[in-house]
Amino acid sequence: MANFQTQIEAVVGKPRLVGSGQLTEYQNELNDFLKQSAMAVIDVLPAGALMQDSIYSIVNDANGASVTDKKVLAVLRNGYGCVETPLQLKAYMESSSGSIYEPTKRTPVYYMEGQTSGGGKLFIKPNPTSSEVARVYHIAYPSPLYSDSLITNFPDTAEYAVVLGASIRVLQSRINDLVHKDEDPELAQIATQELGTLLQMYNDKITRLGGQPTMGVKDGAK
Repeated sequence: MANFQTQIEAVVGKPRLVGSGQLTEYQNELNDFLKQSAMAVIDVLPAGALMQDSIYSIVNDANGASVTDKKVLAVLRNGYGCVETPLQLKAYMESSSGSIYEPTKRTPVYYMEGQTSGGGKLFIKPNPTSSEVARVYHIAYPSPLYSDSLITNFPDTAEYAVVLGASIRVLQSRINDLVHKDEDPELAQIATQELGTLLQMYNDKITRLGGQPTMGVKDGAK
């Protein structure tokens, strides 16, 4: 399979580049756009569409699990599904709280909390133990490169959505240059029409994957 740069250029064409410096800048931009697009695709897809490519972390104590740069899909404690609870209710989740909201082994919960360093963590209540472990199923937000041809632990069927999302961002960048640098409104108008077609293709793809389209619908492509 062709790498992502080749796939993107098959959609929006190759840019006119002069020298290795411009090529490096362009490829770094592709890396940024691919990362942004992959994150956006993960965020709009339902957990069920991502679960087959998920991995899990084992938690068997009160120390929690790191969730930095990850989308949590499901949490189980000793086989029982955990319900996410707001951090504001943290005190009520402790075994000694005496609250009517206090979780039990059959009705466990989890919440996420930032740390002083190292990123956020997910905590499960009642605390997991070595005999009653918890599993945190998640999918990591990837950082695909222009030279890659696949994304590890990512749905194969969603990879082209990432290509389309990155292509939209490339085309938007070109439109900005046409408007603000080249001052060529005619070419900018043609590119804008092409952008509308790409947005429709992207949203159709997301819909077929079971997700809710957002690009160009609420606040536009970013």
